[in-house]
Amino acid sequence: MNGLRKERRITKNSEYRLVYKHGNYEVGRLCVIYRMPVAKQATRIGFVTGKKVGCAVERNRARRLLKEVYRLHQHDIREGYHIVMIGRAKLSTATYAQAEKEILYLLGRSKLMKS
Repeated sequence: MNGLRKERRITKNSEYRLVYKHGNYEVGRLCVIYRMPVAKQATRIGFVTGKKVGCAVERNRARRLLKEVYRLHQHDIREGYHIVMIGRAKLSTATYAQAEKEILYLLGRSKLMKS
């Protein structure tokens, strides 16, 4: 199984706040990616969708899209970062191909891809 283990996730509110406060970000039409370098640690990631995205069903779909794109490309992402992916309103109606294209573009622009 290629799931996301608990030690690879950002779970605490204080950790999210730290990434928001001290991290850099890239903004796209479908999502926003915050990143913060951390020395000598594995990359950890969190997924967020705000209340503006729609009803709970749409927010969950948006988060599932973010998680699936990350799951399939997690081995191409550099180690040593805390990453927070925030789904925006248009993500709930986007296809997987659109989401993948945008997220990979933002990860590349953030210098988070290995090559």
